[in-house]
Amino acid sequence: MNILLLSQFFSTTKGGGEYVFSMLAKMLVKNGHKVWIITNKIEGEIYDKDLNIIFVKPTLRYQGGLPPTFSDNIRYVLNTVIAGSKIIKKNNIDIIHSNNFSPALTGSILSSLFSIPHVLTVHDIFSLCGKDYWKKWGNQANVSKPNVMLAPFFEKLMVKLKHECVHTVSDATKEDLLKFGEKRPIHVIHNSVDANPVLNETVNPLQFVHVGRLVFYKNLEVVIKAIGILKKTQPNVKLVIIGDGPHRKSLEELTNKSGLGSNIEFLGYASLDEKMKIIATSNALVFPSLCEGFGLVILEAFSQKKLVLVSNIKPMSEIVSDRKNGFVLDPYDEKAWAEHLLKLIENPSQALEMGQQGSKLLADSFNQDLMYGKIMKMYVCCRDKNKINS
Repeated sequence: MNILLLSQFFSTTKGGGEYVFSMLAKMLVKNGHKVWIITNKIEGEIYDKDLNIIFVKPTLRYQGGLPPTFSDNIRYVLNTVIAGSKIIKKNNIDIIHSNNFSPALTGSILSSLFSIPHVLTVHDIFSLCGKDYWKKWGNQANVSKPNVMLAPFFEKLMVKLKHECVHTVSDATKEDLLKFGEKRPIHVIHNSVDANPVLNETVNPLQFVHVGRLVFYKNLEVVIKAIGILKKTQPNVKLVIIGDGPHRKSLEELTNKSGLGSNIEFLGYASLDEKMKIIATSNALVFPSLCEGFGLVILEAFSQKKLVLVSNIKPMSEIVSDRKNGFVLDPYDEKAWAEHLLKLIENPSQALEMGQQGSKLLADSFNQDLMYGKIMKMYVCCRDKNKINS
């Protein structure tokens, strides 16, 4: 197939949705498909030279989950429509596949202009993450007020754009899409990760790690408070936080106020190698998020045979089986989080066994072959649906 992928951010190191699209591109090329990717260039990002990437203005700076400005979004749409039209006129494109928001609008326009089936990827529906979600989002540092006002509108607009089917990553997001009024076929295709080798690193049983955007709904406060409780009996307990974002300042203030400056390290962005090494040297991954479409970092932890502690919220609670490959906990109960972290410190053999169960689940249920097969079935289904409707 000839496939046109549209994504504003296209990265192997920053953001789950961005990573999934970059992995999808590599997977398609590896299997003999011809792929064009239209994206904004990200400052400091290193791109795969084997991929056919077309950069359009503007160049963006990754800001830990903060969306581009309204002006940047408009420029992406206009420039991508022009670039995409040129590609389509020269090549027999079978599928247009877009990744959220502005790429979704662009994909809809190109699909309408050239009668090519459009697949829309939706990772999350944030408007259904609680009635105060957008208010809390707007209260974070450096968040654009126009974006706060426009984001709910764009989420509702997405399901009304022209597309033949929707690709999403969990049953939880599928349920949200149905609540939002999505009428087209929804294909739930679970994420996968690149086959990272299991690193032979010495594990520090007192070290835990979190990886992700530093935004309010990641709910890191509960783990920071748990570390404060645990420090009373385990003074050398450590939490390494990988990632950045608009909520970082608030988390650092809580850390300092709690006297945990020597126990909690804000590492910022890390390369893939550095991230995997820190995961490998840690006892477990903590992921207390209140709202997720999937939680890709869970699979990255499993790839290093690490168990994961998650909130009792779908879909994380469906990926992690309580007391089998991790713990599923009340996202607001710091005492429970402290209790389970202590269990893992005192029982390293249990942590090892649960991490091995996570590795097995990754190999059996979240491998790339499964993901690729389902992606191709979705493309054929959407292409055939487009022919029927033409």
